[in-house]
Amino acid sequence: MSGLLDGVRVVDLSRVLAGPFAGQVLAEMGADVIKVEPPEGDMARGIGPHINGRSMYFSSLNTNKRGVVLDLTTGPGRRGLEALLDTADIVVENYRPGAIEKLGLAPEALLERHPRLVVVTISSYARGSELENEGSFDLIAQAESGIMSLTGEEGGAPVRAGVAISDLAAGLWGALGAVAAYAVALREGRGRHVEVPLLDSAMSLLTYLATSAMETGVDPGPVGSGHHNIVPYRAFATTDGWVVVAVIGDKFWPLLCEALELDDLAARADLRTNPQRTAARHEIDATVAAALGRLSTEEALRRLAVAGVPHAPLRTILEAVASPYVQSSGMVAEVDSPQGPYRIVQGPLRSGGPLSAAPELGEHTRDVMSEVLGADSPDLEVFAG
Repeated sequence: MSGLLDGVRVVDLSRVLAGPFAGQVLAEMGADVIKVEPPEGDMARGIGPHINGRSMYFSSLNTNKRGVVLDLTTGPGRRGLEALLDTADIVVENYRPGAIEKLGLAPEALLERHPRLVVVTISSYARGSELENEGSFDLIAQAESGIMSLTGEEGGAPVRAGVAISDLAAGLWGALGAVAAYAVALREGRGRHVEVPLLDSAMSLLTYLATSAMETGVDPGPVGSGHHNIVPYRAFATTDGWVVVAVIGDKFWPLLCEALELDDLAARADLRTNPQRTAARHEIDATVAAALGRLSTEEALRRLAVAGVPHAPLRTILEAVASPYVQSSGMVAEVDSPQGPYRIVQGPLRSGGPLSAAPELGEHTRDVMSEVLGADSPDLEVFAG
């Protein structure tokens, strides 16, 4: 995947999570991503944990970017940004409506001044909608989209997904939209505006569940670690841990029964198809849970592997990043920084080049502005990064 976006310059005006994640995805694919921050910095720098004074939250979202400080409330700051945008292919922003207009950076205004630029806006709600001026966060999007109504145990309280899936989905859609619009700009010679609302991004993840609910008129509700339409397909406790079992289709059902010595279930004609098993969810889950609950994790995994049943151990994050596959795949990478090395989890589409640490506040201001203004520009002294 080396160099997918070599030569593409991205100006990242975004803050916190969704926008910076979009920028990092583009950086991992080889783009030159320039992170522009106000003098006080991205508020994500204050989110912990902090190791040796460095925010791991901020660092995980801004690796491989160059950092520039520009005060966009001042004339020099705005002129510096305009010079930077003259050299850019893509800009990513997540300002609230009103704030972006005050800075003269509304998408329409940017495209008027920079016709070949791709402008990616990550918003709370679609601009022009009745909610366009409302703020939002991942928790709000998970609640409004219906995702939280699906998450948790049956009969229990609604649960937020453990990672910020709304923000991360918006970041991925933003990166995808940026690349698609850039391809159009190369072909047609003009840029365009791509908007990615947070709520829309969250709802896009509902896919088959939303279609099923709309066509049946039935809300699916939570099923814990299980699946609404496939049984058995969930996490089961062992004597010393957890394993997951995924019996998709009908091929694996008799194999699971054999592995767990569930001869009575295997012989039942009323459980041979997945729709039949879904109707008998509670009985099957309870029986499989009892069988696996008598085994150690090691023994359960051995039996399932011998039988050829799709399965996996349930790992913690620290166990997952230390697993042989993840270690050999290069997904975990160590990054050197002035405060000491830190590790990140990379995406699957990465350039393969050397990694650079998330920038210190304004670390590359003078270098970048020298590139866009010229090393002998008298305005360069304004930018003391």
